[in-house]
Amino acid sequence: MSSEIVEQKRQIERRIKIQIPPEYHQDPIISQLATFYHLKISIVGAMLGQDSNGSGWFDLELQGEYQQIENALLSLRENNIIIWDDSNEEYDGW
Repeated sequence: MSSEIVEQKRQIERRIKIQIPPEYHQDPIISQLATFYHLKISIVGAMLGQDSNGSGWFDLELQGEYQQIENALLSLRENNIIIWDDSNEEYDGW
């Protein structure tokens, strides 16, 4: 197995903060990340009012394969979800 394939399949944890624009408040953004990219997601902090007209934010810990996390982050960016804090710090997973 090539080292590139091994790197892509390596289990890691990554912490990010994302801003959810008002137009996405009714969409299951976090659930979709878990389902589509096979990630385990822990919500560390959040601020999103049910009747809020403004943006909300989530502090998330993502766990999964390196490539799955990269694909999920790309999807967020493509959907104009702002990633506030993506330290690119990875922690080897379990």
